Amino acid sequence: MRDIIFNDNKINLDSGYFFGRGVFETILIKDKPIFLNEHISRLNEGIKILNIGEKVNQEDILKIINKYDIKYCGLKIVVTERNIVLEKRDIPYKAEDYLKGFALKISNLNRSSKSKISYIKSINYLENILEREEALKNGYNEVLFLNENGYLSEGSMSNIFIVKGEKVYTPSIKCGLLPGIVRNFLIREYKIIEKELTIEDVMMADEIFITNSLLGIMGISKFENKILTENKTTTMLRKEYEARIEI
Repeated sequence: MRDIIFNDNKINLDSGYFFGRGVFETILIKDKPIFLNEHISRLNEGIKILNIGEKVNQEDILKIINKYDIKYCGLKIVVTERNIVLEKRDIPYKAEDYLKGFALKISNLNRSSKSKISYIKSINYLENILEREEALKNGYNEVLFLNENGYLSEGSMSNIFIVKGEKVYTPSIKCGLLPGIVRNFLIREYKIIEKELTIEDVMMADEIFITNSLLGIMGISKFENKILTENKTTTMLRKEYEARIEI
């Protein structure tokens, strides 16, 4: 059995600590958790792939959320062989961020479409962190990885979408990416086309936006040196998404 740890700094040392063998989820919590079932399902799929023990019980997580009255924040759940660690975090994104939009650049590193780690939310996350920190130093908010074949994969903390004409595209999962919760929602609810995309596709896009669970939908106002001013589709999708989850 694993210990569930919240508001405590004591963990059991295991292969998560020594080798980064573990998975995590970051869940948006408003008055209630958003997409909790989807997050726990993805968490448990990662547990299975990494072979690190029994699945997480969604009811146990809900009990913690209710016991500590966790609301209007992000909740990170980290699971290793011997630990389930829960941590609250503030949501860092403000209204002005969505008005301004994010700046996005290409990473010099490639994401491997052959790696199991590319398809799970692993705590082995250092490459993402270092690449994003480098992007931040250079005036960008997010960094985009290509795979070994030169196709778009994902951001360090996000999935990417492009708008061209009346159509919205996103990289297919086989390109080596974690299928995000918001990404999956948009694909279910809208006519999103999954395909292999190139840098040229992004450069020719009318709009670009990225998604993750805390960010929701964020428009891109700058891609490398290209300035984007069109955001009609992005704004529409963001407003409809936020209404659906009752932000």
